[in-house]
Amino acid sequence: MKIFNKIGNDAYISLIKEMLKSSKYPENFKNDFQSSFQNIISDEKNSINLEGSKELKKIEFKNRFELGKHLFGVLQDCSFSKINKNGFIWNYISCYYLSNLISSTSTKENRLIWMPKFHDYKRNLVRTPWFLYYVNRENSLFALCNQLNQHSNMCEQFVSRQEMVRNSAIAELCMKLYYNPKTKKLRKNAAKHEKDEKIDGWHPGVIYPRLTKIVNKLNKIYDLWSVDISDLEKLVGKEFKVWRSID
Repeated sequence: MKIFNKIGNDAYISLIKEMLKSSKYPENFKNDFQSSFQNIISDEKNSINLEGSKELKKIEFKNRFELGKHLFGVLQDCSFSKINKNGFIWNYISCYYLSNLISSTSTKENRLIWMPKFHDYKRNLVRTPWFLYYVNRENSLFALCNQLNQHSNMCEQFVSRQEMVRNSAIAELCMKLYYNPKTKKLRKNAAKHEKDEKIDGWHPGVIYPRLTKIVNKLNKIYDLWSVDISDLEKLVGKEFKVWRSID
């Protein structure tokens, strides 16, 4: 695949900022901006080849998980350290798939532009699917089962906590708890982090603040990096069995 050079990267960032400032965004994307982005990515003076990479493909991805899996395949022979925080790569990919990323919820610059602070790049619409798939493979689906142009609350709660993201057993547990393979969606209220007035508190077993709190406590007592999924299910307690009966 190709990636932006400085000229292409600067042109992309400038146009994204102009677009997001438009009072008619996102409705005016196709008429006012789409062709300009296509010109940026098709102009050879704006890009260079990424050594070791495969070609990006125009695919109708069902969700962010499929995008992340595709990007993993494209970049799997590249050095992690060279691609992980390389804005020229992530901005090029954003430009390449931009028509699929536009929505009324992607109005923040950090959704479409690579930014170096964790607060921002964890919300990037293309880098985060790749990163979560890179770390957790199939068990990243629960955090990426929504459409490409939305950074979900479940994804936000999970990717914000590296002690959870990088522990394969926790990712597997989250898949078992929160993802419904029959509906191919999250179970109802799995990512609800607001207190519910009807029950005067948080929903039992939600990822935040319940699972995150339990994991923090367990990390002080056990070596969770060496715990397998069956033992982890026992350690988190009966509260999380509630998801067995929730669609």
